[in-house]
Amino acid sequence: MRETWQRMMSLFFSRRDALFAELSKLALTPQHGHALMSLRHGPIRMRDLADAMACDASYVTAVADRLEELSLAVRRNASDDRRVRELVLTAKGERVAARLDAIFSSPPAALAALPAADRAALTRILRKVGEPTDGEWLPRRSLR
Repeated sequence: MRETWQRMMSLFFSRRDALFAELSKLALTPQHGHALMSLRHGPIRMRDLADAMACDASYVTAVADRLEELSLAVRRNASDDRRVRELVLTAKGERVAARLDAIFSSPPAALAALPAADRAALTRILRKVGEPTDGEWLPRRSLR
């Protein structure tokens, strides 16, 4: 069982490394990437983003500052409470987030090279042990 898990993690980390390399080209950190991917489904309140990233709200402010500096996102008042700030992707941010998603969600070459029957069997097995998904690798966060 341990070997199975180690092999799965190795596949995961091979995509993570490709994602980190792309972020580095953009002068972004993995935390910036996490924020961008969290914003793909719409605006998110700064506090909710801090919760999603498991960090302090002041750190999210620094992340938002950098995303705004690169014109990837903007802060605005929440539509239902103008005291609350939310972050939303710009058109440029949407393009970058889509590129990051394409990198991370494309299977490693070794997995893609498996025969179709093996890939189907692996998918069946993972459905038995994994959470249901709507095709996304990063869970959606809803506004409060």
